[in-house]
This record gives sequence, C-alpha cells and structure tokens, in this order.
Amino acid sequence: MEALDPVRNDHRVDGWLSVAWAKQVERTTHSVGRGRGSASRQQRVIKPIRSHRTHSARRGEHIAEFTRRCGWKALVTNAVHTRRSVQDAVLCSRNAYRVARVFNRLKSRVPIAPLCVKLNDHIEGLTSLLTLGVRG
Repeated sequence: MEALDPVRNDHRVDGWLSVAWAKQVERTTHSVGRGRGSASRQQRVIKPIRSHRTHSARRGEHIAEFTRRCGWKALVTNAVHTRRSVQDAVLCSRNAYRVARVFNRLKSRVPIAPLCVKLNDHIEGLTSLLTLGVRG
C-alpha cells in the first residue's frame, strides 16, 4: 500500500478504487550449512511474505466527479464578445487546423511504428520530417 500511494497521488486517482489486501506468509525451515540436516543441526526459518489483492471495487462517485470536471474544454480568445459569440468561437475551435489530424491521415496511408524520442532537437526534427511527408 505504501508503494501505491505515490503512484495514485501522481496520477490523481486516489480514492477511485477500494482495495482489500491479504498477507500470505509461508514458513520453511532449512538446515544451516552444507549437506543433509540432522536432529542436532541448527535450523533456519525463512518466511517469505506475499501480499495479494482479495477484493477491489470502483468508487463511482469519485470517478463521476472527475469525469464531470474533465469533460470540458477551455476555450480562450482575445476577441471581444461583440465580435464573436460563444457558439461561433466553439465552431471555429472545432474546425481549426490541427497538426495531429494531419499525422493521423499520414498514418492511415503509411505504416508508421511508434517511436520514442526524448531530446527536443529530435522531436523538432521528427515533426519537420513528418510534416514534409504529409505535404509530399
């Protein structure tokens, strides 16, 4: 449970699941040293401890609250209210040019495998290369 707490806090999913755990301890005895054991030989007890999940349930009220909060998209513009209504702003946002849509069209024509890049130079270069591929 202690190892799960940082993960749940980082991903902001704390309270979404109720989980019950059970501890399982298996005791085994081994003789100390090499060879077979005897009645007078020292024994060592090994107790490996395992934890396993016995029950888990979704907590729908927390998930529904998060879905309600995250189901919205914030639209920001510097246009005055008299120049553009909210409905017009939403329609313009939905019809806006998005680079990701272009790459989706490229992926449908050319088989592209997932790629992992970490450096900013590589990300910029890959984006430029894919943009050239879309235009061509």
